[in-house]
Amino acid sequence: MKHTHEYHEPSIGRVIGRLSRAAHSYFQYRFGEIGLGHAQGITLHFICRHDGIDQMELLNNVRLDKSSLTSQLKKLEENGYIKRKTDPKDRRAKRIVITNKTHIIQDDLHDIFISWSKILLEELDENERETAFRLLDKMQTNASAAIHIMRDHETTE
Repeated sequence: MKHTHEYHEPSIGRVIGRLSRAAHSYFQYRFGEIGLGHAQGITLHFICRHDGIDQMELLNNVRLDKSSLTSQLKKLEENGYIKRKTDPKDRRAKRIVITNKTHIIQDDLHDIFISWSKILLEELDENERETAFRLLDKMQTNASAAIHIMRDHETTE
C-alpha cells in the first residue's frame, strides 16, 4: 500500500475525540476517589440537581439508552445513593430521590465538574470563552440534526 504524505486539514473530530477521552479519564479518576464510576457520577450529579425527577424524564435528559440508565440506577440504589419511589400521582411512574449518602458528597460532585471546566477554560479570555461556547453549541446542534436524520432514515427503510 502506497502512502502519500500530502497535507490534511486539521480534524475537528479528532480534537473533540481526544478532548472527550481526556474528560472520561479525568471524571473516571475523580469520581473513583469518591467511590463512583464515570457514568454513575455524571448521572448522580444530574439527579442531585433535579432531586425527585421522574425516571422517564431522567432518561430523556441524560441521553442514555433505557437499559444503560436502568443498570446505573440499580447500582446507585444498591450502593445507597438514591431511592426509587412510586409517584403518588401516577402509580406506574418512579421518582428518583437522593439519600443522605448523596447529600454528603453532593458538593464534591459539583466541585469535580467545576474543576474540569476551570481546566478547559484556563488561560482563555472572556471573548475566547464566549466564542468557544458559541461554536461548541453550533457543533452540537449540527451533530444532533445529523443524528436525527440518520435515525429517521433508519426507521423509514
